[in-house]
Amino acid sequence: MTGSYISRWLICWLALLMLLPSMVLASSSASLSRLETLLKQQDYVTAWQLANELKVEQEGEPRFDFLFAVAARASGNLHQAVFALERALQSQPDSSDIRLALAVSYFELGNLLAAEHELQQLAKISLPDQSATLVQNYLQRIEKYRDPEKGYWLNWVQLGFGSDTNPNSGVDEEFIFIPLLGQVRLFEHSLEQDSSFYELQAQLYWIKPQSQHSAFYLSASVLHGEYAENKVFSRTYASAQAGYQTRWRDYRLSTELFYRPIHLDDDNYVDYVGVKGKISQPLWSSAEAGLDLTYARHAYNELTALDKEILLAEGWLSKQFGNAEHKVFLRWGIEDSQHSRTNFNSRDYVGLGYRWQQMLGENWMSSLSLDYMSGDYDDSHPLFEQVRDDRYQRAELDLSYNFNNHWRMLAAISHMRNDSNITIYQYKRTRVWIGVRYAF
Repeated sequence: MTGSYISRWLICWLALLMLLPSMVLASSSASLSRLETLLKQQDYVTAWQLANELKVEQEGEPRFDFLFAVAARASGNLHQAVFALERALQSQPDSSDIRLALAVSYFELGNLLAAEHELQQLAKISLPDQSATLVQNYLQRIEKYRDPEKGYWLNWVQLGFGSDTNPNSGVDEEFIFIPLLGQVRLFEHSLEQDSSFYELQAQLYWIKPQSQHSAFYLSASVLHGEYAENKVFSRTYASAQAGYQTRWRDYRLSTELFYRPIHLDDDNYVDYVGVKGKISQPLWSSAEAGLDLTYARHAYNELTALDKEILLAEGWLSKQFGNAEHKVFLRWGIEDSQHSRTNFNSRDYVGLGYRWQQMLGENWMSSLSLDYMSGDYDDSHPLFEQVRDDRYQRAELDLSYNFNNHWRMLAAISHMRNDSNITIYQYKRTRVWIGVRYAF
């Protein structure tokens, strides 16, 4: 985890493994015995695949739920581990082993209030010496590092370097034809420019748990990029948000307010402010569906005629297959200009997205994102005398490696392309980036 109050991964992992013998000793299932053996042999990839294969048949059986939780934790699926342990504890509320495993999992997720609640329940009963010592150690760590009632922090800073073939999203033609003006030469900032760059990014994230499944949170982040080519705008992206997340029955719910200004060459360019709500629910084995709704407003500092309101709905479906997660998105949105004379800037759009995440061993993580969006504009453009018609495509591949609880190396390559019937809005862009992150 990312704070000094969070235990090292190894301590939490050993705590879970310590409980394996007592939880599965009575198991007569050959499949569960094989799953236990794979975990003891630290063959976590195979164990996670087997756990998912057995889930439909065995889910709800306490011994399986415990083994599933250990396999989920080993493959990086902490939330699924917690859900499995919560099911097991409902079936066997008097099981100190399951409750201790759940407390350790809460602790590692950073939900220290929930971890403290379970540990305090365990401290009231008689436990084997080893388990009793572990309970007291975790309670002491929670007491030492923070007051659970005051919330806690998860923060990081990141530095990266890369190359961008077209950071200003410019066109590759120096002259364009405008019906009213004829051939017009573009400014250099509107042309395709290739440049190396560096980026500095930081995030502060504060969480105040209210219960085992609900919390308030605040976050603030900033990303600043500088480019070697002086014709390319330096840029600063900032973000501040406040929200609340909870669970009701099988639903996960959250709502947040956000404010995201963008500065170009140290000048305020546009403010993006709005509210977002999310709801999701588990479906069949290792699957979840959700809906995100956003209402926001773009407010430009100088180009006020381009101000617009935005309504975006995004439905998604995710499915876990072994160590891989696949997620499909369907998007629909409206951008409505605030001025009738700029209705040519209003549009309806639809989009599709896909994201694949895959664990490659214990420390490596890879992901692939694909996006497509099509937009239909409302009115004819006053300069080009035609209704704009765009098709946007994006592909990105990411790779990360965790050195330890604090340091992570990251790399990414992405390609973006916007095809438009109006030349000035047509561009291609490829970006390669490598960086390092420190969490604290």
